[in-house]
Amino acid sequence: MRRAGVAHPAARARGMYRQLGQGLLELFWLAGASEPARDSVVELDAEAAAILSAALARGPVLLAASHTGNWELAAFAAARWLRPRGRSLVVVAKALHVGAFHVFCTRLRESFGVRLVAPLGALTNTKRALRAGDVVVMPIDQVPDRERHGHRIEFLGAKALADRAPAALALAEGATMLVVAADRGEGRQRIRVLAEIPPPARKDRAGFVERATERASAALDGFVRQSPESWLWLHRRWRAPLEADRPETLSGPRKLVTTAHPG
Repeated sequence: MRRAGVAHPAARARGMYRQLGQGLLELFWLAGASEPARDSVVELDAEAAAILSAALARGPVLLAASHTGNWELAAFAAARWLRPRGRSLVVVAKALHVGAFHVFCTRLRESFGVRLVAPLGALTNTKRALRAGDVVVMPIDQVPDRERHGHRIEFLGAKALADRAPAALALAEGATMLVVAADRGEGRQRIRVLAEIPPPARKDRAGFVERATERASAALDGFVRQSPESWLWLHRRWRAPLEADRPETLSGPRKLVTTAHPG
């Protein structure tokens, strides 16, 4: 946080931990809550809903998401909004390391009507989903496993490797990319659209993946600087890809939130 220029980093880091704890409690609450109760704690804000409606009217839509707010609540709200419109939310997600928690989260997501796609084979499945009119969600704040699958960007004051896959899929399918994030407004989760990246004209296709990846990352960077408590600083955003198999990261030491993560 200090490197990114966040004011009062220790206080902001404590705020992130509070939200993380609150989010964990919300997960267990969600498992037994009714849909009206769930609706009371999360919303797709009016501007975001209007942007999403307009984008869907034009063609396929890909949501470029991140570890902001309570992303499980955000998925519920998006899936619930899409359901009466005859569309599903299809989320590309890695398996969680803790088996029992992975099973719990998978069942929770399925109870929302969220369809999950594993990264292996995701390209085929997400293309099929977009062509069926469903909305695909892909993360933009994770390091790709292979360096050649990434594009180097500046993120929160240091070099990072951004996954090219969301922009590449949008280009291949002519999809609009909506960069989305969630934060807590007056205690309620609010899903916002940070940037809208339309598919390019034929003459502008060259370099689109790199431009779109940079623009999406820049939009998330701006959001995190504005609401640093809302992003999960704990995950290793600046590490080297697994393919490189080396101890150093792209930007130096692995411990990034030193003000609130001692030891």
